[in-house]
Amino acid sequence: MPVLDCVFGVVGYVLTGIAFFRLSKLAGREDIAWFAWVPILSAILQLRLIHKSGWWILMYLVPIANIVFAIIWQVKLLHAYGKHGAWVLFAIFLNIVYYIMWVVWAYSDNTKYQLR
Repeated sequence: MPVLDCVFGVVGYVLTGIAFFRLSKLAGREDIAWFAWVPILSAILQLRLIHKSGWWILMYLVPIANIVFAIIWQVKLLHAYGKHGAWVLFAIFLNIVYYIMWVVWAYSDNTKYQLR
């Protein structure tokens, strides 16, 4: 099933690219919106959207702490767009649903960036 894994990987990549490109524009960060399409820069974009330095990406190199910080960052990102932090459970257990939800939120009129 390596082909199926590849297909799911590409679908996840495209979904997150679409979502975070749109959401960064919604946050007024058109200057770095293209970061959504570059793998490492996409994580830096998400950190910049919650007003953290891009250097925080180095926390991904620390075992165990990387999982904790990734969850905290996602909860803060959800709050930045007015969403409940419990949605992060989808990121943990049903990853593809989490990506789809970000795309839905990116194109929803109800989604507003709240960290000005």
